[in-house]
Amino acid sequence: MAEFFKRRSVLLLTLFGFACPFIGMALIDFYYYSSLIGWIAGFVCFVLAYIIVIRRPETETGT
Repeated sequence: MAEFFKRRSVLLLTLFGFACPFIGMALIDFYYYSSLIGWIAGFVCFVLAYIIVIRRPETETGT
């Protein structure tokens, strides 16, 4: 299970980043600032995915 998350972490973070603002907007009746928190959480997910992609070593060899 950990290998699945390790290999798919960028995809999962990106999907979660897209979903966070919508989840935050859906919870606006529960907490007034949930939309803002959702947008911030989505941005953090995108930044984490970007950091993972930048730090990941290249797996392709030169031709």
